[in-house]
Amino acid sequence: MKTYRTIILAIILSFATSFARAEKILTAIPQANLNYLSIYVADAKGFFKDEGLENETVVISGPLSIAALLSGDVDFSGAGGSGMRAALKGAPLKGIYFQSEKVTFYLVADPSIKSAADLKGKKVAIGSAGDTQDRMITMFAERGGVTSKDIIRIAVGADTNTRILAIKTGNAHATTVDPGGLVFAQKEGLVSLGFLGDLFPMPFQGFVATERKIRDNPAQIKRWLKGAIRGLMFVRDRPEEAVDLGIKKLQLGKATRAMVVEGTKNYVRALPQGVPGLPSAEGIKNFLEYDIKIPLQIKDDIPPERLLQLRLVEEVKKELEASLRR
Repeated sequence: MKTYRTIILAIILSFATSFARAEKILTAIPQANLNYLSIYVADAKGFFKDEGLENETVVISGPLSIAALLSGDVDFSGAGGSGMRAALKGAPLKGIYFQSEKVTFYLVADPSIKSAADLKGKKVAIGSAGDTQDRMITMFAERGGVTSKDIIRIAVGADTNTRILAIKTGNAHATTVDPGGLVFAQKEGLVSLGFLGDLFPMPFQGFVATERKIRDNPAQIKRWLKGAIRGLMFVRDRPEEAVDLGIKKLQLGKATRAMVVEGTKNYVRALPQGVPGLPSAEGIKNFLEYDIKIPLQIKDDIPPERLLQLRLVEEVKKELEASLRR
């Protein structure tokens, strides 16, 4: 009986110690959509808790998220594009991790559009001239022999429903949508012309942290990365279970479970096999070129280390790979 009580006491003390040591952190994401399902899955599966972290996920738009990161109100931000553009202007931030190796956009169109060649002289709904999606559409069209000048661009903003409506009403003929938006678009009778992530590797959905945290608390960053990457791998390998874990947290309007599952399967096409998170050298080059230099009209090359600190995710990737081999 004494031994039994001793074991129970040891278990209780172990749980109490683990709870006491858990570090509270805040992770900001720009939208509660499928692109960030992995963070909610990491929460639900206890992947952050496994690393001694008590994570809270909050939804904050890009610029506000970066302001909160710089003020210390959040620890990690998924507004990677905003963060790295701020870093280029002198903000003490660095990109530490990319969820995908490819962009997650799909090109959808009116059923009368059958191929890239059919985009000649047609109206394409974009967010704003020169943005990433505009450039990806242009590249897609060029592969069909259509030049940039042959496309008529209509700026309609980022809202997926607005873009789909523009095609349905005849105000546009094609547009880009995210993986979940593809499901809605197809249900509205639009057709998919292709997955734009297949054009070339370009890491997407970056997370940023402050230079101070990278310098002073790299161990915490590595633990957060392990939890986040495990969540991402779970989404990739077990999409239906991932949806069941995170669907109540997502803001997807009237989407049914079946639609969310289908959208998640669309999303994972952008993820590499193995342990994700560390972009290829080619991907980093494309990211700096197409997501930073061109939209900001910068002529000089940008050294990757000016915006990125990927040493920690590289270490985590190796550690996770070693654990998978055991």
